[in-house]
Amino acid sequence: MKTLDRKAAEIFRALLALQTTKIDNSDGTYMPVYLELIGRIDNYNFFSLAHYGQQNGDAMRDPEMLFALHKETQQFIPYYYRNDYCGIEQNSVKWSEDGIALNPRLQAEHTTFANQWLRNIAAQQGIL
Repeated sequence: MKTLDRKAAEIFRALLALQTTKIDNSDGTYMPVYLELIGRIDNYNFFSLAHYGQQNGDAMRDPEMLFALHKETQQFIPYYYRNDYCGIEQNSVKWSEDGIALNPRLQAEHTTFANQWLRNIAAQQGIL
């Protein structure tokens, strides 16, 4: 599985170190970022990272990505992408009692996107 590159992982750790679920340091210029621990299974912690907009009173993910943090290696694995405005939902890794099911091409795409998105978030929110 592909993991975040060193710089993107550093940004993700900096977001976690803020110990808040909402990061909004741009005075309304950019969308706030929401970070949430969503679960733990075996050797992994799972996180949601998202921007939200609104349409007809509904919260819209723009986008949301899910990440697994491997507890031993401390590597972040991007594995889910959703953008409600575009009607896209992609899951490239599935954890179950039977093991891990992986779509390697899609998971590599998720990782490429996440590496760039985290750099954008850092620039927009003044992180690092």
